[in-house]
Amino acid sequence: MEIVFCTLHVRRSTQAISLAAGCLASALPEPLSQTSILVDAFPDQTDQEILTMVLQPQPDVVAFPVYVWNRLRLIEIAKKLHKQAPHIRLIAGGPEATGDAEGLLSAAPWTALVHGEGEAAFKGLINALAENRPAQPLPGVSWVSQGNLFSGPEYCPHDLNKAPSPWLSGFLKPEASGGVLWEVARGCAFSCDYCFEARGHAGVRDIDRKRLKEELALFVSAGVTQVWVLDSTFNHPPQRGIALLELLIEQAPHLHYHLEAKADFIDRRTVALLSQLNCSVQLGLQSIHEQVLKAVHRPLGLDTLTEKVRLLAAEGIIYGFDLIYGLPQDNYAGFRDSLDTVLSFAPNHIHIFPLSILPGTRLAQQCDRYGIEAQSEPPYELISSSNWTVEEMELCRRLSAAVDLFYNSGRAVAFFPAIMHALQIPPSELFEDFFKWVLQQEGVEYHDLMLTDRWAADDVYRMLQGYLCSQLERTGQGHLTSVFLDLLCYHFHYAETILGEELLPPQEPFEPKTNLWETPWQRSRNCRLVPFAYEILDLLEVEEMQLDEFASLFRPVGSVALFMRRDNEVFCESLSEEMLKLLRESNSGLSPKEIFAGSLSQATGEELVEFAVYEGLLQPVQ
Repeated sequence: MEIVFCTLHVRRSTQAISLAAGCLASALPEPLSQTSILVDAFPDQTDQEILTMVLQPQPDVVAFPVYVWNRLRLIEIAKKLHKQAPHIRLIAGGPEATGDAEGLLSAAPWTALVHGEGEAAFKGLINALAENRPAQPLPGVSWVSQGNLFSGPEYCPHDLNKAPSPWLSGFLKPEASGGVLWEVARGCAFSCDYCFEARGHAGVRDIDRKRLKEELALFVSAGVTQVWVLDSTFNHPPQRGIALLELLIEQAPHLHYHLEAKADFIDRRTVALLSQLNCSVQLGLQSIHEQVLKAVHRPLGLDTLTEKVRLLAAEGIIYGFDLIYGLPQDNYAGFRDSLDTVLSFAPNHIHIFPLSILPGTRLAQQCDRYGIEAQSEPPYELISSSNWTVEEMELCRRLSAAVDLFYNSGRAVAFFPAIMHALQIPPSELFEDFFKWVLQQEGVEYHDLMLTDRWAADDVYRMLQGYLCSQLERTGQGHLTSVFLDLLCYHFHYAETILGEELLPPQEPFEPKTNLWETPWQRSRNCRLVPFAYEILDLLEVEEMQLDEFASLFRPVGSVALFMRRDNEVFCESLSEEMLKLLRESNSGLSPKEIFAGSLSQATGEELVEFAVYEGLLQPVQ
């Protein structure tokens, strides 16, 4: 029996990994697992392109993990697939099959749905199909046969340590310089009203330490650089999180880890271990208001949050926040207050989401209580409620887009305090004004502005330059424009250098007889030459003072800085006139001797060239 697992991802990215499909395939008995194929599909592909990939192996069964973001598209694909190849059995699983089995079953010609944890249920279903057994209730499976619905009981959560690893089994292959989704536990100890994570069974089950060590070793040997740790609250209880961090430090401290935490359980020991890793921590805050959090069974006090975030900040740990707008007991003013408050903690990024009334959640059962009107189809977003008007939800959508562009894509964390000091307005007011300015002054269409993930970093950078210049002029602070633009420029190129290629020295030494002075060179593509109005070394002092004070102490004498990355560290150096001339003109086909043409002594020039060559700044002409 040929089985194709087709995963339609959110977008093309390093996180586009078919983890659910890999888990199901690796859990099948060997004859079936050997004939299982994983297919990755993306939203930018047409339905026919996806169908061609799915049909190419001539499968007997096609299985789709169904999520909020792909449900509607997969329903259409399933209909077309059934029309083209009616003999193929179609199976759906995932959160949508669990939360709304009846609705999903009626929407497309599925043979069966797998709900809950899928490994054991899917294996039981495939065995039944392989043996051509008549339809009957199976644990964790719903299916329709001859107009009759057969739905078995929920499958009890199985022992994760008996399930094969999708990574170690080879179904998922880590890629050099890529990222991996790494499941270290399942379940959630909490039961938030809006969330589906703990539905049916509360509690967390950890994956065996031995398997985790072997998977980490595989990631290291493959050259993986980023790991998204799949654990809804890695630090609950704290000792559990400490054990995981100790494992990461012991096995692979050089990888970059993305972790999800609950602020309540951050302690000094956890922070001390985080400081030894290259990592970022996402805090699922949702709101700063205690009455709002209490209403959805996610209590947290602002004083506790402040204390815990200060622990992270004191150790220089990168952290971000999640916020949700549309929550019961909240309103637009309250959401703005939450946004302004979390920005006072200087997070690296803020992810903002509209409230979704997910099928199967406690909140979905309380619509009458809160006057909730929500979309009946994915993404099930709140339309309005007793506390939220349609207009206020739209204002939040605009605010969310502005934050994503200005703060996240604009890498604003480092220069945001200076902006706030100069403009003297609440952050939420700045973002509202920025959104209006882009629509009116930049001529950007509303629809395009809302698609924040499609904006290139260069375009966002230019937009921020224009907006900040206009605001400084409007507030009578035009004399600070050059300082602001330099500060913005520095942080933009610093971030781009982090994300860019590393500048490496030559792998092999040059021949002893190589005449570096008379040999033409070309500048490495992995270094940046960036002009500034002020001396870059003075500009780096801005963090220690306000911009108006800086402008009164320093003059715009001009400088050009070299940006490069090595060993995950960014170097920014102010260039001498001679080094700048050498690097700028080395792509002209001229040798250093010809570039300087007697304006520099050969001895001094040779020292410059030797340094540039052996640091990798200059490379042989290709």
